[in-house]
Amino acid sequence: MRDTMIKNGDIVIGSSGNTVLLEGTDAKFQQAVLCISAKLGDRNFGSKVLLQDKTLSAKQTELLANESLAKMKNTYASVKSVGKTITIDLTVDDITRKVQINGNL
Repeated sequence: MRDTMIKNGDIVIGSSGNTVLLEGTDAKFQQAVLCISAKLGDRNFGSKVLLQDKTLSAKQTELLANESLAKMKNTYASVKSVGKTITIDLTVDDITRKVQINGNL
């Protein structure tokens, strides 16, 4: 799997002027983070996490995050804290990384 790197809502451009590409596990992690952090816009992408008008509990947030990841094989989220920023242990293919979701793509 390959994907263009996105950081702070923008495509990352390398020193050569070309877009920076992610491959393999890094690309899968980016796709998973985008699935959780994007507001649900159609039935195939995004989550309901950021559509809530109140702060949800960690368990409620975790359920919504994992719902958005359902079509991604071997990928799941474990929410550690909620508030202004949501901290998640995100696991893809048995590799876990800590990520933060704050609603800004």
